[in-house]
Amino acid sequence: MRAGVDGPILLRPCPALQEMTDMLLTTRSRSVQQIYATRDAHMEENRADMRRTVNPHNPFSEVLADGAWRDEPCFIVGGGPSLIGFDFERLLGRGHAIVINRAFEFAPFADILFFMDWRFYRLCHDNPERYRMWQEFKGYKVFLNIMGRKLEDCYSVRSVGRHGLSKSIAGGLHHGNNSGVGALNLALCLQARPIYLLGYDMRHENGQAHFHSGYGGIAHEKTALSFAREFERIGKGIADKSGIINLNPRSTLRLFPFGNVDEVLSNGTTRQSVGDNRATLRDPVSASAPA
Repeated sequence: MRAGVDGPILLRPCPALQEMTDMLLTTRSRSVQQIYATRDAHMEENRADMRRTVNPHNPFSEVLADGAWRDEPCFIVGGGPSLIGFDFERLLGRGHAIVINRAFEFAPFADILFFMDWRFYRLCHDNPERYRMWQEFKGYKVFLNIMGRKLEDCYSVRSVGRHGLSKSIAGGLHHGNNSGVGALNLALCLQARPIYLLGYDMRHENGQAHFHSGYGGIAHEKTALSFAREFERIGKGIADKSGIINLNPRSTLRLFPFGNVDEVLSNGTTRQSVGDNRATLRDPVSASAPA
């Protein structure tokens, strides 16, 4: 009740507000019980995610041990536009191969598909053609699992932060805010040598951000340039950089010595070398499929 100009005015309670008040006053209400049940389930799910950030589900360290590739060559394939037109079959039989994100579509023979981007995982599962390729990939699918997600169709590695280098897969890998850092950290834990970097451009070329059709949305070059700075931060943790060779001399990543891909793969058949930007974008996914 409140006073009005012509006398007191009776205020009727809002039915919806009254219902909400009654619900909150008693847990016997089915609606409140459902709210509590849902809340408890979400809280337990969040606690499980937190536990998996330390002890990941399907840990990759139980499948491949530190030093498993000791003194064996390894090629890490990034997504830079210098790989437009590159014949990935030239890598067959030349050593181990780690492919990052969508590079697995072009090198399905690789030992490891490495990723840390949840968006990439969804891209592979939401697109029927790409999901078929995901299922047919015979190598290890390895997720640098920052959020502790529970995924059944790949292995997980614990993330131990942004900056630094790990010496143990079981201990976790540093992510450097890009999958290229994580993939290199993995190869170092496996003790591969030499490690060849392909598509580690850290820049755009001729308006292209990737050698494939990308991930949807706009890819800003300043983001690619920032990746090179992330590598500079981990440089001090690599005592001997001579065993890591960047096969794109135009890359903005200047931390490691450069090599010539044709010399490295001289025993293979050269159809088109890295860096020939006259080629058009290669993409095995049909043009009608979403990027």
